[in-house]
Amino acid sequence: MGKIKISVIVPTYNRLELLKKQVKALLNQTVPFHLYEVFIVNDGSSDGTEAYLNEVQENCDNVRVFHNQNGGPARARNTALNAAKGDIIAFTDDDCEVDLDWLATIFHEFKGDLVGLQGLTYTDRADVTPLTHQIDNETGHNSVPTCNAAYRRDLLNKIGGFDETFPYPHNEDADIGWQMQEMGEVKFCSNMRVYHPPRVDKFKKVAKRMNILDSEFTLFKKNPELYRKYRDKNPLKHIYNQVFIKTMWYYTYSRIKYWRKPKLMIQGLALTAYWYVDLIRKYPRYRALYQRVRVDK
Repeated sequence: MGKIKISVIVPTYNRLELLKKQVKALLNQTVPFHLYEVFIVNDGSSDGTEAYLNEVQENCDNVRVFHNQNGGPARARNTALNAAKGDIIAFTDDDCEVDLDWLATIFHEFKGDLVGLQGLTYTDRADVTPLTHQIDNETGHNSVPTCNAAYRRDLLNKIGGFDETFPYPHNEDADIGWQMQEMGEVKFCSNMRVYHPPRVDKFKKVAKRMNILDSEFTLFKKNPELYRKYRDKNPLKHIYNQVFIKTMWYYTYSRIKYWRKPKLMIQGLALTAYWYVDLIRKYPRYRALYQRVRVDK
């Protein structure tokens, strides 16, 4: 039996039906089983995920399952990283489906002095609504989303894996991606493809979307120089220039296109209005956070 070349890591939390599709795709890759292992970290799910994964592990020699208490995707990925054997660590998510030649492409493209790969992530744009979450990354992004990325294991271990102190599951992948890019090339591969279907969320959950921006201050505090290089002058400017003005204007404009579906249009505009109010309300705290990280850096 040959040496394992790639370790695939998938964190999951309460997305059983989507996870089943991802597991099927990972177990039907075009590369031989003995060349890769799959780690799935159940992050405290309560929807039957634990029983399903235990059955998968029992029937598949190259699948290993961990059951964590709910600690977020950074901790989940680190749990698997500590046990991984492959020289290459490939990351994807439980609400995605990797193409069947995903690992074959990683094998073929990961060569020379590369420190990592970033793949193309696509979605069904016609199914996108104000209440869906999806990633559509067809040209590459300097944050290197972990729904479709691969890195050298030795370098991931060198930087200590994922930072588990981020307050929300946001920017822990940018933190890793930026550090890796400082060590060498993270190549974008358009043929390393992952499908990220639009996932419908409840209005109440989507309304809380701006909470993830707390993670901007953690990211800036860790490395102000990299933040300025890859994102913006500072997190306050990023939130209230890029997000509050530019992104919100785009959302407002794009949601008017649902005028033939009044319910969706009203939901979309209501979300945008709620986010505007939320960011205005958060400004004093965000300004205080920025002053704090400026002092501490």
